[in-house]
Amino acid sequence: LEDCQKLLNDLANAEAAVSLGGAQASGYLKVSAPAGFGRQHVAPLVGDFMQANPEVRVNLNLSDRLVDLINENIDCAIRIGELTDSSLVSVRLGEMRRMVVASPAYLVAHGVPRTPDDLAKHNCLSLGQQRGWVFRHPESGEADTIKVSGSFECNDGAVLHEWALAGRGLAWRSLWEVGRDLKEGRLTSVLDAWQAPPMGIYAVFPQRRHLPLRVRLFIDLLKDNYSRPSYWE
Repeated sequence: LEDCQKLLNDLANAEAAVSLGGAQASGYLKVSAPAGFGRQHVAPLVGDFMQANPEVRVNLNLSDRLVDLINENIDCAIRIGELTDSSLVSVRLGEMRRMVVASPAYLVAHGVPRTPDDLAKHNCLSLGQQRGWVFRHPESGEADTIKVSGSFECNDGAVLHEWALAGRGLAWRSLWEVGRDLKEGRLTSVLDAWQAPPMGIYAVFPQRRHLPLRVRLFIDLLKDNYSRPSYWE
């Protein structure tokens, strides 16, 4: 029954998309996103989307695991970075930069690194010794991964963010996470000339002949926001 209802909703949306008057989207939309990114940058936009499309019911699944869109009946997933599943269709929504940040107090006490080689003299807050930080040479443009070390490690990026705010060391974090802290002066970015190439932010979905109107409208809303540099500030 649920499958039949979904098919009928898809048909209604397809007809509405080509009609002269158009119609509001309706039906059920299941979205997946990484947990931290989803809390800050997907959930608020889901609220905006539901307000504009009151006939759509939304299930937002926040998880850092790589979900199976087809077997879990997910209409759209938000992913950051290189895409590996060629069986999915993707739409680029924007791009994301990663940067090395620290609190002003830490930089006053320990100095400002000028090149990635200087990181050996600093306490680097990392996800683990096996995970390096990526930099791009400002002249040659070549990317390189630098292994860093420090007295703190954690597999949760939100904890590393909090430690950086507390002045415990340098952290390599994404702009989506630290943008407001940079703007309000709680964190300062360093090694900006060496920043790694930006990563893409994508909406991915299973291959379909017709993309439901509710999915297209939701993707458009994300793209309108993520493509504006001012949004991340």
